[in-house]
Amino acid sequence: MPPIFYPSQTLSSFTARWRRGYRLIVSVLLASGLASCGNLDQYDITLNDRTLYAPRELFEDYYLPDIALSNCVTQAIEDSQVFVAGGLEVLNCSEAGIESLSGLSRFSELKRLKLTGNNIRNLVELSKLTQLKELRLEGNNIVDIVPLTVLPSLNLVSLEDNPALQCHGLARFHGGVEIIAPEHCSS
Repeated sequence: MPPIFYPSQTLSSFTARWRRGYRLIVSVLLASGLASCGNLDQYDITLNDRTLYAPRELFEDYYLPDIALSNCVTQAIEDSQVFVAGGLEVLNCSEAGIESLSGLSRFSELKRLKLTGNNIRNLVELSKLTQLKELRLEGNNIVDIVPLTVLPSLNLVSLEDNPALQCHGLARFHGGVEIIAPEHCSS
């Protein structure tokens, strides 16, 4: 004899199957919608006031007192989508009006740094950037380069057009560093 179904049993099993099917349809639609939209990493995605996805925040945990340097670093973080301090490996702040490098050591994974055409004198902050491989400092007011001589990974340092540079510090670089010296140090 076949089982007898009462209307309440039939309705509850139908409702359970419908909910499973509904969830599956919503999941498939959501997944296909996410795949078809290229810039969803900019938006929070919510369903019934519940956040399903929130994009990562760009790195902001730093303080650079020199406004010109701060503006340059902020732009580089936005352009390169940097989420942690170590994510900033290349920085070009040429002709930016920078006078102080204070706070730049926060970005300890910098490998290439271009600071040409600024008004930089003090390089002590750069001595903490041990991953630095290439450093371009043309057209500044640098006097003492000794803080750079402790950088173990440095391969290239360009110091052209720094008329006040004390040339005796150039001899302190280790043998593997290519030095592009100012004209007055070459003679």
